[in-house]
Amino acid sequence: MLDYDYYLEQFTNTLALNKSPRTAHAYQSDLRLLKVHLVLSRASCVLSPDQELVYRLEEELERYGKLTTTGEEMLSDLRVDISRISASDLVGYFLFLKQTLGYAQTTVNRKVVAVRQFFKYLLQHRILEDASVIVDLETKTVRHSEAPVHLKAEEAVAFLETVKANGTARDYAVFLIMLAMGLRISELVAMDVDDIGDDTKVFRVVGGKGNKNRLVPVPESVRKAVREYLAVRPGAKAKGKDRFALFLGNRYTRITPRAIQQKLKEYAQASPLSDTKKELLTPHKLRHSFATALYLNGEDLRTLQRLLGHEDISTTTIYTHVDDEKLVSSLEKNPFA
Repeated sequence: MLDYDYYLEQFTNTLALNKSPRTAHAYQSDLRLLKVHLVLSRASCVLSPDQELVYRLEEELERYGKLTTTGEEMLSDLRVDISRISASDLVGYFLFLKQTLGYAQTTVNRKVVAVRQFFKYLLQHRILEDASVIVDLETKTVRHSEAPVHLKAEEAVAFLETVKANGTARDYAVFLIMLAMGLRISELVAMDVDDIGDDTKVFRVVGGKGNKNRLVPVPESVRKAVREYLAVRPGAKAKGKDRFALFLGNRYTRITPRAIQQKLKEYAQASPLSDTKKELLTPHKLRHSFATALYLNGEDLRTLQRLLGHEDISTTTIYTHVDDEKLVSSLEKNPFA
């Protein structure tokens, strides 16, 4: 048995001798995330996992969106045999990052490099003999014109109509907020019951990604949807800190990202979207849809950057992929065309 944690520590210690401590730490974080995926996907390389421990780990990730100190300890108690990690395990990991978590291709590329370097280290030191596990691991070149998956305006309306016809007031408010305000799933989950009222014109996102605060306008349609949800919200059944949560789950605790992802899949499958968009639609893709719609309607990149909470304007420039759509739209307005 080749213990994952032991060889990960050996690898990062070696890396720290040649790279900066920050780089070594980034590689370690990326490779710990791989272990999380292997454990939660119940991969065969996980040795005799304590299912109760796996469940608790999964529950913590759903509640906090990351591992706390307790979660890290639980992860360390689960053993993974490196020699039993397969190429399909790694491919599944990268598909999970891309399609489920909605990571940008540049982020996935970084994690591909981390995994490849780790396995090269294992091969060079003859800890592993079979190089086939990483032979197909390649980073994908991200082209400026490559469009993130998003819903066009009519598709977004059709999706919301599906939610309204088949779902609850809570679910409609959740997905309308994501499409109309562009919030990250973690920001939506963190909303409290008094964050949006009848007179709320602007919502302050506190402690967003990178601990950045920002202001996001609240449309009247969102205020109405939240008002209708609050009329049926089972707040009296919530206990402790969960009493303050805007959106409650089935157990009357603060709703989890996993619950929202699952609901999104259900509504996407029931909607008239294309099969491709049904499969690829994630909460992060709803955020892309929000940003793309604003850009198509003439919003400038600096304003988009502020609304989305992007630290770097280069992140926001992915939305210029719709420049061709803007060009076509402009031509259609030409009275001589």
